[in-house]
Parts: sequence; C-alpha cells; structure tokens
Amino acid sequence: MILSPLLFQKSTKLYFPTRMPCSRLIDGEQYLIQTVDKKLALTTHRVIQTRKPWDLRGSNSIMLEDISNWEIKTTGKALYLGLSIAAALMVYFNDSFALVSGFFLMLYMMTRYRRVHILSEKTTMVLPLDVEESQLEKLIEMVRQAKKARLSVINHQAQQS
Repeated sequence: MILSPLLFQKSTKLYFPTRMPCSRLIDGEQYLIQTVDKKLALTTHRVIQTRKPWDLRGSNSIMLEDISNWEIKTTGKALYLGLSIAAALMVYFNDSFALVSGFFLMLYMMTRYRRVHILSEKTTMVLPLDVEESQLEKLIEMVRQAKKARLSVINHQAQQS
C-alpha cells in the first residue's frame, strides 16, 4: 500500500517525451531532426550544436540563411602534433625522445577524422559527426532544403511588409 504511489510515479516517467537540446527556440521554430546523443539539431531556422554540460559557452548555432559554404576537412588534435615536433627536437639531447616523438605522431594520426565544417561570415561550426560519404550527401541536402524553405519564408514576409 505504501509503495504503490512510488511505483506509479516511476512508471509515469517513462511517458515523458525526450529532451531536446537545451537552447531556447525562436518563435515559430520547430525541430526537424537531431542526433541520438542530442549534440546536434537541425531546426526550421538554424543548426544548433550543444556542448558538454560543464562547458560555459552552452550551445553554438548558425542561422540557415547565414550558411555560406560546406567543407569536408580531415582534422586531428594539433596538441599531439606539437608534442611530436617538440619531442623530435629533443632528440638532439637524448635519442630516447625519438620513441616519444613517434608515439605522439601515432596519436595524431589516430585522432584524425573527416569532419563537416559549416562556414558563415562570422563563425565556423565543426559538426561532431563521423558520417559516411553516402549519408553525408543526404545530410547536406536536408540542410539545403531547410535553408531554401527558410529563405522563401523570409522573402514572403518581406513582400508582405
């Protein structure tokens, strides 16, 4: 008897809708698609990238009408490359630094991934996705369609005013 309200409370939590990214939506904005880990979302107005909870910057977003270009670049951790070069310079003092340099060079090579960079006039957003080439075209096409729809809404509103 005493535990029945607690069991009911636990079961009702299962029916709540899933949380969307923590950024507030603009009036009339709706979610189109988001990643499973909720780090990236495409809405009718913008692309939203949420960061880790302890990051003070919160979320990063680019309005769809501000997107100027897409680039697919191979990026790696520059820290590992810098440590490899520094250890290679230390070989002058001791030959064992050659192994350390090789270790950091291998770490740099292992952390290189193909990432999608969304470019606008003010900022560049690096998407945290590992996407295959065939799936990447679908993603880019979906953003292009959302951008085209957004621009048509903006043009329609400008003509009415």
